[in-house]
Amino acid sequence: VEYLHSINLAGTALLRLINDILDLSKIEAGEVRIVAEKIDFTALCGEINAIFTQKVMEKKLYFKLEVPSGLPFLWLDGQRMRQVFLNLLDNAAKHGGSGKRIDTAIRREGSEAVITIRDYGPGVPEEELPFIKNKFYKGTSKARGSGIGLAVCEEIVTRHEGVLDIGNAQGGGCAVTIRLPIEA
Repeated sequence: VEYLHSINLAGTALLRLINDILDLSKIEAGEVRIVAEKIDFTALCGEINAIFTQKVMEKKLYFKLEVPSGLPFLWLDGQRMRQVFLNLLDNAAKHGGSGKRIDTAIRREGSEAVITIRDYGPGVPEEELPFIKNKFYKGTSKARGSGIGLAVCEEIVTRHEGVLDIGNAQGGGCAVTIRLPIEA
């Protein structure tokens, strides 16, 4: 049973890598289409919470997602935004997992929905921050990864007319902020 679990994990990681490479090649060829529809953002956050909570239980991490009531509906490609959120949460678990905690919060600021994901790990070396969203950039992290995921996330968020910022949190760890426009 232990071997089957390991094989399943490796297969899932390989599938994610293949999909990221395919997405990156489509982005570079200008073939990534965002199919936006009116999405209940609260429901989308609930789905992401359910999916990710299962993953963090295996890693024994504390995961908190704050979703206020009354979030607006947003025009998004739900599948692509799930991909972004899960990729960023996976990164928080992989690179900041030593901090044993991930806090995620969603709030409204004027005409934007703001999503923050914070881990309590070592953070990103300051000299690497300007390059972290470049494709194939892996920096000095010992954690496994392809260096593709953040480039794909950046492109998807940008195509939603949003902004993806990555920096170090005050007090330690990494903080990721996504700002998405709220359209009437």
